[in-house]
Amino acid sequence: MSAQKWVDRAAVATSDYAQGVTTTNKDQSTRAIAAKKIYQDSLTASFARDAYAKGLAKSGQAGWKEGALKKGADRYAPGVSASSAKYAANSGKFDAARAASENMPRGVKGSPQNLNKVTTVVNALRAVKLAA
Repeated sequence: MSAQKWVDRAAVATSDYAQGVTTTNKDQSTRAIAAKKIYQDSLTASFARDAYAKGLAKSGQAGWKEGALKKGADRYAPGVSASSAKYAANSGKFDAARAASENMPRGVKGSPQNLNKVTTVVNALRAVKLAA
């Protein structure tokens, strides 16, 4: 009974959801940052009781596939489209790092020269990430 009521109500609550987002005066990010110690403590407690592994084991591959196909497949393309500008801005910060080895010599497959190129790019990417 309560599960069906939840489903029925959610089906007509889209405008309520959007209105709640647009009219709130609460700052989600500020409140989340203020609660970071609670979040950390909750994660620590969760790992201590092995909830992460137990939850994954309970759902298993079949549960993951069912959820991904029923909830994610139809939302994938619209989600990517809606976030394309944010992706471009965030990904662009790494462009120079990805190009860090362009002027380095290439060698044959598996050569030290190629491994040096990979190391150079990995280090440059990590430096950008840590600076953010």
